[in-house]
Amino acid sequence: MKILFFINKLYGGGAERVASILMNHFCRSHSVRAVVFDNTDIAYQINTDISTHEISVKSRFRITRLNKRISTIRKEIKKESPDVIISFLTPINIYVIIANLFTRKKTIISERNTLNREQSKFVRLLRKVTYPFANKIVFVTDADRHKFGLPQKSSTIYNPAIFEPYANYDNRHNTIITIAPIDRWYNKGLDLLVKAWTKIESQYPDWNLEIYGRNNGSILPDAITQLKQERISWEGWNYNIEEILRTKSIFILASRYEGCPNSLIEAMSQGCACIGTNCEGGIKEMITDGVDGIIAQSENVDDIADKLQMLINDNMLRRKLSAGALEKTRQFDKNSFFAKWDKLIDEVTAK
Repeated sequence: MKILFFINKLYGGGAERVASILMNHFCRSHSVRAVVFDNTDIAYQINTDISTHEISVKSRFRITRLNKRISTIRKEIKKESPDVIISFLTPINIYVIIANLFTRKKTIISERNTLNREQSKFVRLLRKVTYPFANKIVFVTDADRHKFGLPQKSSTIYNPAIFEPYANYDNRHNTIITIAPIDRWYNKGLDLLVKAWTKIESQYPDWNLEIYGRNNGSILPDAITQLKQERISWEGWNYNIEEILRTKSIFILASRYEGCPNSLIEAMSQGCACIGTNCEGGIKEMITDGVDGIIAQSENVDDIADKLQMLINDNMLRRKLSAGALEKTRQFDKNSFFAKWDKLIDEVTAK
C-alpha cells in the first residue's frame, strides 16, 4: 500500500514526533512518502526506506500562499496516486482536504491539539466546513472528539509511550523539569511556571528548575526574561531526554492549553512525579489527581506554586505519584497505538 504523509515540519515538536513514529511503523509494511513544507532539519530518526520531499511555498499575501500550497499538494497527490493520505495539524489538514476534492483519494486527518486553543475565526470556519470531507478524523482527546461531532468518522488515539518504563525513584536530583519549545512559551505557560518558581525558590536553595525544548531563533518575552532567574537553567534541545527524565524528581506542565502532550507521557513513563494544569485539552484525561499526578489550576500562579511546594515537601507523595504514573502509562502502550492506526488504514482503504 502507498501512504502519503503531509506535515508542516519534522523538527522538534510533539506532532512531528508522533508523525515520525507512525511513518517508521508503516514503512515496515507499506511504501511511505512524506511531504514537508518547512525546510528545516529533521529532529527525529526517520527510516531510510521513507522518501521525504521538502517544498517551500512563500508569498507576502495570505491568499496567494494558500492557493500555492493547495496547488502544490494537489500536484503531489496526482503524482504519487497514494492509496491513503495522512495529514497532521489543522492548517495542513485544511489544505489537503481542499486539494483532494477532485482527486478523491482516501484521507485521514489528525488534530494534534485541543480545538479550544486560540485560533482565528477564519481557521475555525474552514475546519468546520472541510473536515467532513475526510474519510477519518483522529483526535488526541475524547473531549475534542465529542465536541466536534461526526462520531462515525472520528476516533480518539492517544499519543504512545515510546520509552521503556523506568521504575526506580532512588537517587533522583532535586530538580523540577519541564519540556517546552521556546516558540510555544505562551501555550506551555512558561511565564506562569517561572513566576511560580520565583515565589518559592528562596525556600528551597537545594532545588533547581530546568527548562528543555528547541529554540529555533525564537525570543522570550520580557514577561519572562525580566523575572528573577534564580537557579533556572534553559537547556535547549536534547536528544537524550529519556535519560535526563530518569534523574529528575518532578515534571511540570504549566500549560494554558494542550493536546495529548508527549512530554507528559514521557515523564510519567520514566517515573517522574508529575504536575499538569486543568487547561483545555488532554492533561485532564491523562492525570487522575492525587493518584498518578497532581492537577493545578490553569493560569493560577499561586496554585502552581502551591502544588510545586506540596511535592517538594513530600517525598512519599512523590514516590506514590511516580508509581501511579508508571501504571497509567499502560494506557499509552505503543503497540495499542499502532494497532489502532493499522485498523484505521484498513477501514479507510476497504471502502
